Amino acid sequence: MAILNLESLRPGMILGTDVKDRMGRILLASGQEISEKALRVFKMWGVTEAEIQGVDQEQVAAMSTSDIRPELLQAAEEKITEMFTHCNRENPVVRELIRLSTARIARKKEETNGPVGQPA
Repeated sequence: MAILNLESLRPGMILGTDVKDRMGRILLASGQEISEKALRVFKMWGVTEAEIQGVDQEQVAAMSTSDIRPELLQAAEEKITEMFTHCNRENPVVRELIRLSTARIARKKEETNGPVGQPA
């Protein structure tokens, strides 16, 4: 199981744990399939993430960058490597921060059509 942010959730995915609102009320129970309606409800109630069955962290990473051109992704990874030189890349928090930062830089450069590593 892996925790996915709201933007990564898709209809048909199966919840690994209950999704609750901020008051602790269950919006969708563990084992239920996510629907379009459930995704709208999650947004309305401020749900930011959910644990999904049958997905691991490597798949999450691949899903989050699958729409980015490989050359932009590689350039962003090189830029991020410089920025995180002195960090413990084995730390799960650092690893996730690197993944998110890489995707964000690559997407921003794709939107602006500029070279990675230069201000957008």
